[in-house]
Amino acid sequence: MLQYLVKRVLLMIPTILGVAVVIFVLMRMLPGDIVEMRLAGEGSYVQQETIDKERAKLGLDKPMWVQFTDYMWGLARLDFGYSMWTGRPVSYEIGVRFGLSLQIAIMSTVIAVLLAIPLGTIAALKQDTWVDYAVRIFSIAGLATPSFWLGIMIILAFLIVFQWTPPMVYTPIWVDPWANLSQLIWPALATGYRYSAVATRMTRSAVLEVLREDYIRTARAKGLWQQLVLKRHALKNAMLPVITVIGLEFAFLMGGLVVTEQVFNLNGIGKLFVDAVTQYDYTLVQGLVMIVATVFVLTNFVVDVLYAWLDPRIRYR
Repeated sequence: MLQYLVKRVLLMIPTILGVAVVIFVLMRMLPGDIVEMRLAGEGSYVQQETIDKERAKLGLDKPMWVQFTDYMWGLARLDFGYSMWTGRPVSYEIGVRFGLSLQIAIMSTVIAVLLAIPLGTIAALKQDTWVDYAVRIFSIAGLATPSFWLGIMIILAFLIVFQWTPPMVYTPIWVDPWANLSQLIWPALATGYRYSAVATRMTRSAVLEVLREDYIRTARAKGLWQQLVLKRHALKNAMLPVITVIGLEFAFLMGGLVVTEQVFNLNGIGKLFVDAVTQYDYTLVQGLVMIVATVFVLTNFVVDVLYAWLDPRIRYR
C-alpha cells in the first residue's frame, strides 16, 4: 500500500507542472493588455512612457522566458506573486475567499452524500416500484434545476412567506457559527441538491449492477441476511464509481459556483476567478488555476486511496 501511495504522489508532480506551463502560455495568448486597461480607466490620455514604466513595474517588459522562469521559481517557493490589479499578494487574495468556497463545497458534499447513497440504494432494491420512480423523479428534477435558480427560489420563498432573507454579509464560522450557518446552509442546499441528483443516479446504477453479480447470488443462496449481503458485499463494491462522482463534483464546486455566489452575495473563489480574467490579471489567474488544479489532483489522489481501501486488488495493479 505504501508503494502505491508513493507512486500516486509522484504522478501528481508532472500534472501540476503541466498545468502551470499551459496556464502561463494561455494567459499570454489572450488579447488585451492589463496596463492599458488600468491606465485607460483614468479617463485621460496616457503617454507611452507612462505605459512602459507600468509594464516594467509589473515585469511585463521582460522576455517571455524570463517571466516563465520567475513564475516557476515562485511556484517552487509557493509564492504566487502579487496581483497586477490590486497590488496585494495573490496568496492573500485567494486566502480570504478560499475558506468560504471550501466550506460551501464541504457542506454541499455532506448534504449530497446523506441524500444520494440512501436514496440510490433504496431505489435499486425497490426497482420499478413507486419508490424507485419517486427517487428517479427526484434525481431528474435535480439534474434539470440549475442551482442558482433554486437559490433564487429559496430567497424568494423566505422573503414572501417569512419576511426574512439570509444574511448578505459573510461571517466566518469561528467568529459566529450561527450567523455563518444561517447564511451558507442555503447555497449549500441549492448546490447539494443537484450534486445529490448526480450521485443518486450513479448509486442506483452501481447497486443494481452489483446485485446481479454471481457472488451476490451465492451469498443469498447461502441464506445470509439481506442487510448483511447489502452492507458487506454489495455496497462496498458499488461505491467505487459513486466515490469518483462525489470527488469530481467536490473539486468542481471549489471554482464553479460563480452564479450561485452572486445570488447569495458571496465573494468566493468563483467570483474572484471571473474578476481576475476580466481584468487580465495574469498572476491572479495563474494562482487561481494552480489552486483549483491542486484541489482536483488532491481529490483524485484521495479517491484513488479510497479505491485501494475498498478494493485491495487495485493497489497491486
